[in-house]
Amino acid sequence: MQSYRAYYDEINVYNPDEKISPKTAHQSRNRNMVDRSDLVVFYVECEHGGTWQTMKYAINQKKKIINLVVK
Repeated sequence: MQSYRAYYDEINVYNPDEKISPKTAHQSRNRNMVDRSDLVVFYVECEHGGTWQTMKYAINQKKKIINLVVK
């Protein structure tokens, strides 16, 4: 079986600061992905939860947003 590295030109690995608690590690990782992106795609149906918080963060960072939920 080939390594996953054979499929990609570039692989970014996020290594959070050791001071980040496990409860906030997901949010830290999500914000890091937003910071490195020009376009962020979401599927957000409700106005609560981690994904919604990340979408709000992306909007505040003036990122281009696509929400796949059709309303």
